[in-house]
Amino acid sequence: MKIQEWLKDVYYDEYGQYLWSKQSSDGGSQLIGEVRGWGAIQNLNIKDPDKFQDEVGKFIAEAINEKVQRLNK
Repeated sequence: MKIQEWLKDVYYDEYGQYLWSKQSSDGGSQLIGEVRGWGAIQNLNIKDPDKFQDEVGKFIAEAINEKVQRLNK
């Protein structure tokens, strides 16, 4: 199995701070990671630390998906 087959259609679940990879067309997904760092993020001097953590998770998912797309070309 190639890594881009395992990491396909990665998305971020903001309710659990998890990264998932869709493994089947019927909605089955595999947990691939968790966004951590709340202890540090909540102490940053930013207005909405929870929103920032979600932005980090979405950024990671988008980066993985972009890399997989490049590998599949």
